[in-house]
Amino acid sequence: MLSKRTLSILKVTWLPLLRIIEFLHLHDYREKYPIGFIDKKKIEQVKDYLLKRGFEINIFAWTDLGQVYSLAKPDRKIYHYHLRIFNDGEVRGHYEYNGMERPIKHVLELFLAPRSNYFKKLLKKYLIKKPIQQLSL
Repeated sequence: MLSKRTLSILKVTWLPLLRIIEFLHLHDYREKYPIGFIDKKKIEQVKDYLLKRGFEINIFAWTDLGQVYSLAKPDRKIYHYHLRIFNDGEVRGHYEYNGMERPIKHVLELFLAPRSNYFKKLLKKYLIKKPIQQLSL
């Protein structure tokens, strides 16, 4: 884990930079690894379920378009499973360097893998078929 001093520096420098880039719409998309959909009414329930299974709210990450939650679960110290839940019920996720342990490698996305089977197994009881979009007449 990073020292308290390094963590403080990241909070003061990196987080505001991320939010500025997002505000300027230089990052206004969703990550590329879709997992599936959950019922929009169960977003809070799914978040609580993930928190009970070792996930934590992840603030050191981009806020993707429509994102409600960003959660990460540490794995083997230098990696983590990163899952995003969106306002339309979509869930996307990937496996990558842990930003708290390898911040430069994390930011540069030197290792990014889908790990969809892990996420689908984890969310099995919550995943639903893609909701039908309402047609406007």
